[in-house]
Amino acid sequence: MSQDRPSALLVGTDAYAIRACLRNGLTPYVVHGPHLNDWGYLRLPEGAVGIFAEDPTSIESILFGLRRTGALDREFRFLQTSDEEALVAAAALARILDLPTAVDVETAPNFRDKGLQKQIVAAAGLDVGASRVIEDIHHLDPATVPDFDRAVLKPVAGAGTRNTSVVRGRDGLLATCAEYRRRGVPQRTFVLEEFTPGEEWMADGVVFDGELRFLSVGTYVEPCLTAVDANRVLQLERFDPTEDAAAFALARPVVEEALRALGLRRGVFHMELFHQPETGRLLFGECAARTGGGLISESVEYKFGVDLGEAAIRCAEGVDPEVRPAVRPESVSTLFLANRPGVLVGYPAPDLIRALPGVEHVRLDLPFGFRSGDAVEDTTQGVGQIMLSGGSREEVRDRREFVTRWFDERLVVVPAHATYPELRRWQQANWPDTASTFRTWEAAPVATDV
Repeated sequence: MSQDRPSALLVGTDAYAIRACLRNGLTPYVVHGPHLNDWGYLRLPEGAVGIFAEDPTSIESILFGLRRTGALDREFRFLQTSDEEALVAAAALARILDLPTAVDVETAPNFRDKGLQKQIVAAAGLDVGASRVIEDIHHLDPATVPDFDRAVLKPVAGAGTRNTSVVRGRDGLLATCAEYRRRGVPQRTFVLEEFTPGEEWMADGVVFDGELRFLSVGTYVEPCLTAVDANRVLQLERFDPTEDAAAFALARPVVEEALRALGLRRGVFHMELFHQPETGRLLFGECAARTGGGLISESVEYKFGVDLGEAAIRCAEGVDPEVRPAVRPESVSTLFLANRPGVLVGYPAPDLIRALPGVEHVRLDLPFGFRSGDAVEDTTQGVGQIMLSGGSREEVRDRREFVTRWFDERLVVVPAHATYPELRRWQQANWPDTASTFRTWEAAPVATDV
C-alpha cells in the first residue's frame, strides 16, 4: 500500500464508512476492539488497515494502538466514528490529534447522556416526556422517588434497548434495580423516563452547516420496547415523502429544532420520536449522532439513493456532502428474523431467501451452533435481517408476513431446556432417518444348519 495515499482514522467498524473511504481513494485506518476477532463475522476489506484496541471507547486504549502500530505518524484527513459508545472518546481524540470530525467534544455528551439530552430538548420548548436521572441504581433511596404508574428505565448512556425495562410503579423500579444488581449489569447511572404511548417513529438524515440537508422518516411496526417485552424482534417501514407528506411535515420542524438545540451542525443522525395519532402530538424520544442500525442504511439508499456512509465521512472532513435524493416509488421495509430459544442448527441458504418476492437484501448474522436465551434482550437480536420492497405498503406488509412465516417454518433449533426423551422425540420428528433406539432385547436371528 502506498504511504502517499491519503488516509482517514475511523473508530469502530462501520462497514458503510469503510466502504465510502475506499470508494473515495482514502485508506481507512480502522480502530477496532476484540469483537472483530471474537465474532469472526465482519472482516476488514483489502485496502483497510486494522488497529487493535482493547477498549475502542477508551482514549488510552486507542492511543496505545495508534502508537504501537506507528499510525500516529500518519497525517489523517479526518476522524470519524459511528460507534455509539465511542462518540465522546472519538471527539476528545480528535481534539488531541487536531483532526477534523463531525461531532466536537463540547457537543458529543449531548448525544450520549440521555438525561442531559432530554433536559436540553425540553429547555428548547420541544414536547418531551418527563425524566429524572438515578445516579446509582445500587443505592437508590426509595423516599426520593415519587410513585408513578409506568416508566422506562434505561442506562443513561446505553444503546438500543439493552438493559432497558418498562417498570410499573415504585415497587417495580426497586425490583428492577435489584435484579440488575443481581445480574451484574455494568451500568450504574440510569434515567427514568415517563412512559410515552403511541407510534414510534424514526428520523434519519444529514445536517451540514447547521442546515438539515436530508431527512427520511419511518416507523416501527410496533414500538421497540413493546417488541422486546413481547419477545419479538423489530420490523421497520420507511415513509414515502409524497404519500406520507403529512408525516414529513410534522417531523421536519421537530427534527430541525432538536438538532439545533443539541448543537449538531454537521453529520448524520438517527432520532426516535413518538407520534400520538389521536392528538397529533409528536414527542421527542432520543437522538444519536450516527447512522441507525437494522438495515437503515440499506433502506435509505434504496428508497432515496442517499449513501449515509458517504455523507458521514464527508461531514467528518468538513466537506459539503452534496446530498441529492432520488426517490423511488416502491415501498420498503426491513425486519429482523426471529430466533427461538435453544441451539441454532439450520436455516435456509441466502440464495433461497433472495429468490422470494420483494427481497432486496439478506444478512444472516448467527452461525449454526449459536445458543439463544429464553428472551429477546435488545432490539438487534435475531438470526439475520432482510430488506423488502413492494409496489405499495400493503404489498410490503403481506410480503413481510410471508417471509417471516416462511423463514420460521424452515428454522431448525434444538429446543432449550428439553429432557433427553424430549430431545429424542424432537430428533425423530425432524430427522427420522438419524434416530436410533435401544433394540438389544429383540430376538437375534436364529442360526440354521446348512
